[in-house]
Amino acid sequence: MSYTKRNIKAKSHILSLLGDELIGSDSLAIFELVKNAYDADAEKVTISFLNLNQPKQQIVIEDDGHGMTSQVIEDVWLTIGTDFKRGINRKESKKYKRVSFGNKGVGRLAVHKLAKRITLETQAEGEMFSSRIVIDWAKLISSKEYIQELEVNVETVPEPLFKKGQGTRIILDKLTTEKWSKKALNDLVRKIENIKNPFTPNENFQIEVRANDFHQEWINDVSNADEILKDSLYCFSFKIQPTKGERSDFAKFLWRYRFNPPTATKVAKKTRRNNDSITFHIGDLFKELLEYDESSRYLLNKDLDGIGTIKGRFYVFNQNTNLLKMNFGGQINAVKQFIKDNSGVKIFRDNIRVYNYGEHYDDWLGLDLDKIQRTGDHFGKKVTVGAVELDLRSSNEGLIETTNREGFINNTFFVKFQLLVKEVFNFFEREAESDKDLIEEFLEGTRPIKKVGFGETIKELEEKIKDKELEKELKPLLTRVDKDYTEMRDIMVNSGMTGLNLGVAFHEVDREIRFINADLNRNDVNIEDVKDKVRNLIQILESLSPILRQNKSSLSSAKKIVEIAKRRNINRFNFHQVIFSSPLLTGESEDFDLKVPTNLLISAISNLIDNSIYWVKSKEDLLRSIDYKPAIYVGTDLYSFEGPAIVIADNGPGFTIDPEYLTQPFKTKKEGGMGLGLYFADLVMNMVGGKLLFPDNIDLDIPQAYDGACIALVFPK
Repeated sequence: MSYTKRNIKAKSHILSLLGDELIGSDSLAIFELVKNAYDADAEKVTISFLNLNQPKQQIVIEDDGHGMTSQVIEDVWLTIGTDFKRGINRKESKKYKRVSFGNKGVGRLAVHKLAKRITLETQAEGEMFSSRIVIDWAKLISSKEYIQELEVNVETVPEPLFKKGQGTRIILDKLTTEKWSKKALNDLVRKIENIKNPFTPNENFQIEVRANDFHQEWINDVSNADEILKDSLYCFSFKIQPTKGERSDFAKFLWRYRFNPPTATKVAKKTRRNNDSITFHIGDLFKELLEYDESSRYLLNKDLDGIGTIKGRFYVFNQNTNLLKMNFGGQINAVKQFIKDNSGVKIFRDNIRVYNYGEHYDDWLGLDLDKIQRTGDHFGKKVTVGAVELDLRSSNEGLIETTNREGFINNTFFVKFQLLVKEVFNFFEREAESDKDLIEEFLEGTRPIKKVGFGETIKELEEKIKDKELEKELKPLLTRVDKDYTEMRDIMVNSGMTGLNLGVAFHEVDREIRFINADLNRNDVNIEDVKDKVRNLIQILESLSPILRQNKSSLSSAKKIVEIAKRRNINRFNFHQVIFSSPLLTGESEDFDLKVPTNLLISAISNLIDNSIYWVKSKEDLLRSIDYKPAIYVGTDLYSFEGPAIVIADNGPGFTIDPEYLTQPFKTKKEGGMGLGLYFADLVMNMVGGKLLFPDNIDLDIPQAYDGACIALVFPK
């Protein structure tokens, strides 16, 4: 058997293909050239649009970096796919110790996207002469059949071409865009401006965009970010970083939250930061990525391997015209345009943009998807302007950019990074929840409904009706609303609709009640409009109340209920090594009879036990002490409340926010939680005529070790 070796050849046309296919847009093409300037230790890059919309229009990209010698031009610039900045050749720059961004060796082909002819002028630091290359892409590609046969002329220019005696200038002629509209130019300028991080300016690297004629006025119209961002309604900044020590030590999480309502709203401004704890509770965020025994519910140093320090800032706006007018006066349209142009969360590495994260078509954090699933509970992408910052040196091995410069490779490191940033954003949303209610109350003129059932709300409406002397017309309708809601709630809970349907129903009714309330707040109440809204509410309640089989109440006892709940959860107690203690089951606490929908009550208690297991295990991850044993207590109390109670307590971290707030749907501090556990338990207790209370542990006769969360299910006598 014989073999004959043959060379692999590439047609010259591949240059055109690489230029078109590897770089997706004009802005990315300029971005590649800007990154080359950054790698060359440039302090300033100037992008000039010359004689636009005229026969000899040009784009000139010039920097004051260290330039290139004729040898570097031959060995690097004219070599496609060079490893000059890759692998063992990747090194820090001499002056500013920058780690090079370019590492594919194909960035210079990006200019083919912008122009049919390119002139390269460069002068290396310390060299007397400059070099010049002129490439007409069409002529070059057609001159030879194969790429290895192509030749270009490198001209030695005897005089210096740069003020500082060093730098690189790329002149683009025969632009592919022949006619520039104001929108096209501003879009490109805006994207060039977005290359640099607006939140953390780099004093040693500036990008200037200019034009040599009236087009400068167009460029000046691109809004300045600083003035608008400082008046955003919500702002959240954070920093996640490894701590000094072992890889298994806790990482550090620092954050600052600012709520900035316009003064005219008379809603108090506030600022919060984490002063007490710097650990980051992430729950089971990495459970799917890691073996269960390797994951922790708190972020560890090793979780940041290949990612490094993450910093970021989120600005969120409310685009209500009245609110914007209070902060921005007559600039509302400009502000709305700024939000539209800059919305999204961008990623910067060493203060240089990583595309395409944060572009108008990109939602890498899934903010809009969350908002669609639960309207009103999330900040959408369209009102969020944000930036996440990475350090190139510590993230380069894990977060690797794709060859086409349109994002990171979707490896494990990126998935962890994405999950972490999303969890930070969720944390921010939870911090802002109560403030969102304050703004909603200001805009709607009514308080959001906090509790299950509308007894208090109906009473408030009845008082307003009385004030307006509308009792005769509206009170019968409101009585019907209260009755229908109670029936709808009972049917939904009895039928096991404990997921999104409960929340959807709650929000539908909540919204209509607020519309009615707003109408009644007006001086000139239109009685027919109010009647129409009440009738609409009744229709909603009826549509949400399918005819389902009722879960009938039956006679049972607290001991039987708790015994069944224990059996349902015994395997989980054993698996998680959680101590379950119930003096009720051992005869040390008094039992009592109750007539309730047994299965619903058991489900409610199981939900509460599930929450306790999660949080006591979280505390175990945090303390890392052999002396701490996760434990849950379930007993009874016949004397501390208005009726007999089942008390559930644990030795976890306890409630960090108002627990009554958590009885609203979709309110949770648990990563990945639906926020319906306490809501469902509250619904069940409301159904049976009881209450879900949150007493202080020290006020009850329970062992002192159970100093975490404490919940009492109080039944009617």
